[in-house]
This record gives sequence, structure tokens and C-alpha cells, in this order.
Amino acid sequence: MKEQYIKQAEKELRIPRKAKKVVIRDLNEIFDSALENGETEQQVIDRLGTPKEFAESAAEQLGIDLAASRKSKRIVSSVIALAVAVIAFVLYGTARVRNVPADVIGQADSMTSIKVSDGFNLSAVLLAIGIIAVVAAVMLIVRSISKKRR
Repeated sequence: MKEQYIKQAEKELRIPRKAKKVVIRDLNEIFDSALENGETEQQVIDRLGTPKEFAESAAEQLGIDLAASRKSKRIVSSVIALAVAVIAFVLYGTARVRNVPADVIGQADSMTSIKVSDGFNLSAVLLAIGIIAVVAAVMLIVRSISKKRR
């Protein structure tokens, strides 16, 4: 029970690696000291709260604002998704503008009798990537706004 609690608390801690090692070491000492004084593991866990509550408390004591860190990560993710969408749409537009009619080969200005197979359609892939990136960006922005209102 103790080991599981400590592992979960370590996962929940979103602090620098050195600080995390110190907090986990202290958490082990809390358990060891409590057990030496007759407390059970469950009593220690009840006193400390859930691993998430413990991690938030530890971060707060270290002066680390987890909410600001999460917010900045959501903003960065949204900006990256929007950038991917813009790049994909620009490449898609460029590919579409440069497309020549289906019956024209090379830079010919009229139809030819040679049939060219379509093959792989890169512009469709770029369009799909752009749409997916826009949807992801919108979802991240909506999620960020809804969390701000809570």
C-alpha cells in the first residue's frame, strides 16, 4: 500500500527532478517514522490525503504553481496545433495551385493522348492534416477556456 501510494504520488508530482527526489525521500521518511510510532500505513495515507492532494500540497509548499504550468502547456499545445494547421493549409493551397489539368503532361498547354495515373494524392493528405490540427487546436482552446471558468 505504501509503495503504491508513493509511486502514484511521484507520478502526480510535476516539479523539477531534484525537488521530486527530495519530496519522495521525505515521503518515505514520513511513512517510516509513522510506522515506528505505531501508526498503520492506512492511517498515514488518510492523514496525507490522496496522492494527487499530497503532490499539490508539496508543490505549493515549494512555491510551484501547478495551475500556471498546466495553463502554459495548454497554450503551447494550442499554438503548435494551429501552426501545424496553417502550414498544412499553405502546403495544400500551394499543391492545388500548381496542379495541372488531368489530361496535360508536364507544362504542355493542351491535352495529350497519354494517360497518366493519379497515384498518391499528397494534397488530400495535407488537407486532412490541416483539418485534424484545427480540430485539435479548437478542442484544446475550448478545454482551456472551460477549465478557466471552473
